[in-house]
Order: sequence, then C-alpha cells, then structure tokens
Amino acid sequence: MQRVRRAAIAASLFLALVGAAGSALAEPLRIATTRSASAAPLLLAIEQNFVADQGLEPKLGFEPNDEAVMAAVRSGKADIGTSSLSAAFYRFAAAHDLKIIAARSSDETRFPIDVLLIGAKAYQAGFTGLKGIVGARLGIVGDDPVGRYALFDVAARFKLDASAIKTVPLKTPADAVSALSRGTIDAALLSLSDALRLVQKGDAILRLSDYAQWQEGVLFASATTIAARRAALARFIHAYQRATAEYEQNFLSYDDGGDFIPGPHHDEELSRLASDLRLAPGTLEATKTYCDPGAAPDVADIARQIAFWKDQGRLGKTVTAADLLDLSFLAAK
Repeated sequence: MQRVRRAAIAASLFLALVGAAGSALAEPLRIATTRSASAAPLLLAIEQNFVADQGLEPKLGFEPNDEAVMAAVRSGKADIGTSSLSAAFYRFAAAHDLKIIAARSSDETRFPIDVLLIGAKAYQAGFTGLKGIVGARLGIVGDDPVGRYALFDVAARFKLDASAIKTVPLKTPADAVSALSRGTIDAALLSLSDALRLVQKGDAILRLSDYAQWQEGVLFASATTIAARRAALARFIHAYQRATAEYEQNFLSYDDGGDFIPGPHHDEELSRLASDLRLAPGTLEATKTYCDPGAAPDVADIARQIAFWKDQGRLGKTVTAADLLDLSFLAAK
C-alpha cells in the first residue's frame, strides 16, 4: 500500500510539473471583448482549447463597451480586440493605426442584430413596415452606430427618400423607451437584445436584416502588434477559424422549412457560452449572431460603410478600407 501511495503521489507530481511546463511554454495572448452574443465564436475558440492547441495562452478581458476595448488595444493592454463597426470605430482605427483582421458578426436574415423598436402609437398610426421610416422620427443611440448606416442603406436599396428620415440622438436605450412613451420619437434603432428587453405592449420590432445585410462587427489589432507578433496572430486566427466553423455547425444551420437544426454540441456549448456571457441560455439563443464560417469580413460592405460616413461628414476623406484591413492571416487557414 505504501508503494502504491508513493507511486500515485509521484504520478500526480509528474503531471503537475508537465502541466506547469506546458503553461510556461505557452505564449500569452491578451484579448479584449464585451459581454455580447456576438462574442460567442471567440469564446468558443478559447473554451474548446483551439487557441491553447496553437501554443497560445489566451488571457481574456471583458470591457464595459467598445470604446474601452479600442483603448485597450491602442495602449497595448490587449493584443486583439473586438468591436461593432461605427463612425467612431473607423475614426479611432484610422487615427491609431488599428487593422481589421477577421469578422466577428454580421446582420443577416434570421440573425438580426440592429432593429427598429416601433412605438405603439406609431404602429397603430400605420408604421408597420419599412416604408414607415420616411418622415418618421427615429431615435438613434450612440455615436453613429452601424445600424444608422444600415438604416440609410436599406432606404437607398428600396428607393425611399432618405432625406425625409428624421433622426433624434439618444444616449441610452432607456432614453429611447422614455422618448417612445412620450411620443417624441416614433421608433428607436436598438440592438435586438435591447429591443427584446425593453419592448412594451403594443410596440413592434422591425428587423432591418430582412431587407439588407451588412458587416456589424470585427476583430482587430494594432499595426505595432501585427508587426511584432505576426506568427502568434496567425496561429490565433487559425484557432479562431476552427471556432467559427464549429459555431456554424452548432448554431447557424436551418432546414429548407426554416426550422433550426442544432449541431451535435449545441446544448453543452450554449450552456457554457451563456454562463460566460452572463445571459440566460434562451436569451443567447434568441439573439445569437451570424459569423462567416471562415471568419472573413464583407470587405465590399466595409468600403460602403466608410464611403457613407465620409458623405455624412463623420470620417476623414483620406480614409480607405485598404488602410484599415489586414486580412493576410485569413489566408493562413
């Protein structure tokens, strides 16, 4: 018994030393993101050890908003960040030499991210579809989010008079609910998660992605980090692409009748991701976002977004999509 006990202790010590050695050899990689449904593929890459399999030790930090993520990447506190696209993101990226390296999320049919929450009064008065945006007072939360671009892009695609769309700046989603109840706006541009949380009796939700699709969020890194750690970033993107393919298999499949087909690991991954994101599993299921299975962003749409913000006077005329993209890692799959 003594020999058995000593052998067991020795084996435990050996495994502990091997684990410690493996951890010491792993190259740290700091990642900043926010707790949103669109972070699911990134979290899968970490949870499933795809990143660790590449000899990397992921150090994940959750920030309160995209601005804090951008600041973390700029300062070197994080090597990689995630963000929604907006005029503010493009300005910051252009000013601080940040590069988009992969896709995070897209607004797609069946996977809406940005929606219009239509107030009960406006809905009863006939604002029941897309044409209702012409002449309507639309509250927009934040500093020129991608949803604003999407709203005007949809209007152009359907030949609606974009000049007749009246936008009202708002600070928070709660402000939107107050403005809707007072009748000072007819609808509010919100994330689907906020709209589902704040919708009141008689309100309606209009999903913009039923009419057009666009790139909503990305992964990015600074040019300095790319130059200094190219090999590590290439290994990370390889792991991330494994995760986006896994995410598609388990969360994004539907049959021809429109019924969801859960993948083989759907339930366990949904439970784990919901816990990481501090969301109820049902909420995550209802607000899950689309990500290209190869993690490739829609470059043409990003160029259209940049052109739109230039026309709006919200982005410098010299900024181009080519300035803000480094997709060389995606070819390494």
